[in-house]
Order: sequence, then structure tokens, then C-alpha cells
Amino acid sequence: MQKHIPPPGAKSIYEILTEARTYLTRVSPAQLLAELQVSSAHSPTHIIDIRPAAQRKREGAFTFPSGPLFDASATKHTISIIERNVLEWRLDPQSDARIKEIVDEFGYDTRIIVSCSEGYTSSLAARELQKLGLSRATDLAGGYCAWQKYLEAKATGATAGR
Repeated sequence: MQKHIPPPGAKSIYEILTEARTYLTRVSPAQLLAELQVSSAHSPTHIIDIRPAAQRKREGAFTFPSGPLFDASATKHTISIIERNVLEWRLDPQSDARIKEIVDEFGYDTRIIVSCSEGYTSSLAARELQKLGLSRATDLAGGYCAWQKYLEAKATGATAGR
């Protein structure tokens, strides 16, 4: 076998990513903001940042919008850091290692939006969460970078009219 000819049944990462995304209803930054602005009394949205520590340090923390866009004090929505290598263990409702504050109240109906840096790894991770039965899991299209760019544009647009 030649080293660059895939064996039968092998898929490229692009094929795996495309397949994973066929199961996801990905959320844009604008859709995420709209979802966060809706009351979370019934079913909060849990944003899961799966970036490694070094990447979070370099790029910055995933945060809720500030100012008039969002009132973080009046919400049950959460942002949690769960690195990719332990994600399934922490969010599987059947796992003894699960984070109870995230999955116990709504179980398999928990709303989870996974974010990585640019929205590639998060698609694969969200699909794995769906395979665990978390049918409302998806990911943020464009990841943290798209979220930050969107919030910066909203802030600039908000101040430009003054």
C-alpha cells in the first residue's frame, strides 16, 4: 500500500467534517445573540468553549456581550470551558463525571452550543454530543473568532450613530 493512497473505507477529515455538519443546525453569531437575548427561564443555553488553555490565553475568553446588547445578571445561560479531550465525559447525562449543573436539569434536552476557535473542531464535537443523545447540541459557525468579530461590529455600529 502506498502511504498517500487511503485504504478502503478511509475518509478524509473534510469528508468527516462535511458528514458531521449534515446533522447540525449550526448557529451564526447573530443567531446566538438572539438566542441569548430570549428569556432562559425554561431552557438555558450552555455555551461550551472547547479551545485548549493556550489558545484561550492567546485569543481571549469567550464572554457574553456587554452593554445594552445583553443583561448577564438576568439570565440562566452559561459559558463553560470544557476542553475537547474530556467533552463527552463531562456532558453525557449517564456519565459519573458529568457536570451536573449543565446536564442534570434538562438531561438529553439540554441546549448546548459548542465553540472552538474557527468552527471546525466544534462541528465534530457537537456531532459526538448528538451521538450521546444530546439532540439539541450544535456549534457556533465560525467559532470564537466569528463571535468576537460580530460583537466588535455590533459595538462599532452602536457607537457610530451617536
